[in-house]
Amino acid sequence: MSQVGIDAIHFSIPKLAVNLADLATQRNIDFGKLNKGLGLNQMAICDSDEDAATLAAEAIYNLVTTYDIKLNEVGRIYLGTESALDGAKPTATYALEMLQNKLGESLNHIDVVDLTFACIGAVDALQNSLDWVRANPARKAIVVAADQAKYELASSGEYTQGGGSVAMLLSSDPSIISFDGTFGVSTSGASDFFKPRRVFEKAELLKQAAQLLGVELDADKAETLLNETESNFWGTQSKFIHQFSECPVFNGPYSNNCYQERIAEALDSWEKQTEKNPLDWQKLIFHLPYAFQGRRMFTPIFVSWMFRDGRLAELEKAVGEKADSTEKPSSDWVKKVSKTSLYKSFIEERIAAGEKASSDIGNMYTASIFMALLSSLVGAAKASEDLEEKPIGFFAYGSGSKAKSFEGVIQSNWKAQIEKVELFETLETRKIIDFETYEKLHREEVETPLVSKLFSFTHVSDKVNQEGYRFYQNK
Repeated sequence: MSQVGIDAIHFSIPKLAVNLADLATQRNIDFGKLNKGLGLNQMAICDSDEDAATLAAEAIYNLVTTYDIKLNEVGRIYLGTESALDGAKPTATYALEMLQNKLGESLNHIDVVDLTFACIGAVDALQNSLDWVRANPARKAIVVAADQAKYELASSGEYTQGGGSVAMLLSSDPSIISFDGTFGVSTSGASDFFKPRRVFEKAELLKQAAQLLGVELDADKAETLLNETESNFWGTQSKFIHQFSECPVFNGPYSNNCYQERIAEALDSWEKQTEKNPLDWQKLIFHLPYAFQGRRMFTPIFVSWMFRDGRLAELEKAVGEKADSTEKPSSDWVKKVSKTSLYKSFIEERIAAGEKASSDIGNMYTASIFMALLSSLVGAAKASEDLEEKPIGFFAYGSGSKAKSFEGVIQSNWKAQIEKVELFETLETRKIIDFETYEKLHREEVETPLVSKLFSFTHVSDKVNQEGYRFYQNK
C-alpha cells in the first residue's frame, strides 16, 4: 500500500507585527514574563484588509506556485478555521474565488468545506483528507489552516494574539512526511474557550441608546418606534439583536488544564493502538497558543515515558534526589525534573525549533501546529539534521475540548522541499507598527490598508439579496 502524507507545504502570515516589548511597556507587564516565561517576541496583526480568507488564499497560492502544483489534479481543498466569515457560506469558498480570479482558471471541480473545532479543526481536515487519499492513491488534496487570534484589548490573552495560514498538499508517496492513519483522540465537553452569540433585547438597547443621548424612553414608546422603523438594524422581525465577536470568552488556567488532560488522554489512546515507543520521536510538534506551551505542559509525560523505559535512575541523577514515588511522582518532583539539564537538552533537541516561528507570530489557532511543524523542519534543514525515516510526534488540541496524538515519518526528499520555503526570511519583511496603530487596527478604526498584499478584502455589500456578502481583489 502506498504511503500517504504531506508532499509540499507553504504558509502566509499577516504583513504587520507588534513588538511585545512595546505592548509590555504600555500594559505595565514585565517583558521577561512574556519573553523568557512564555517565549514571546512579536505578534502578527492583520491589516484592515486581511482576514482568514485572504490568508488562506495566499497560503494556497504560495503552495501552488512554489511547487508548480497543477490544481486540475487536486480534488479537494479542506479548510480548518475558527475565524469563519459567515454562518453558512464556507470561508474556503471565498478563498477559492480569489484563487480562481488570480490564476484565471476554473476551479469548479474542487470540493471545498470548512471544518471547525477551535484550534484542532485543521487536524480534523488533515485526518479526513489522508483517509480520502488513502482510499484512492491517485487523489490529491490540499489542507489549509487559516485563522486570526484576536483577544480583547488589555485582557490576559492579548499578548498571545497572532494569525496566519499554512497550506499542505497531501498525496500518496509524499516527499516530506507520511502518516500511517493511527490517531489517538480524547474529547470532552468543556467551556475553556468559546465564541458565543450574545443576545440583546432590542427595546432595552434602544432605551439605553436614548439614555446616552439624554432622552428618557419608556417601554411602550420604544416598542412603537421599533414597530414603525424601516432601519435594517432596528427593523428586523426578531425581538432580539444577536452579536458575534471574534474575541473569545476564555479561562486561561482552565484551558491549560484541559489542554494537558486531553493531550495525555489522546496520547494514551494512540499508545494503546500501537506498540511504538514515543521516546523514539525525534521531534515533538505541538499546538502552541504561546511558544512555550508545549515544553511547559509536557514534563509529566516526559517523566512517565522515562519511568516506563526503565530510566528512573537517569532522572534521579539529573534531579539529585530520589523520586518520591516510583509510580506517580508528585508535582513538586516533576517540577524539579523540568529544571534539569536532562529535560532542557530534550527540549532543545526535540521541541525548541518548532517554537521559534511561534515566538515571532503568536497564536495561529488551527494553523499553529502546522507552523510548528514547518518551523521545526526549517530549523532541522538549516542545522543539516538527518531526519530521513525518523518518526516525529504530534500533539493537537482544540478548546471545547478535543486532542489528537499521532505520528509521522519523515521522507527522503523532505529537505529539498522545505528549503523552498523562506519562513524566517519572510518574517523579517513584515512592517512593525507602533502601539497606537495596533490599537486602532484592533478597534477597526483603520480604513486604509497599511501595506500592499496579494489578496485583499475590499467591502461588504449592502445591495438587495447581497447584504453581507464579502468582496475581495487580487494584485
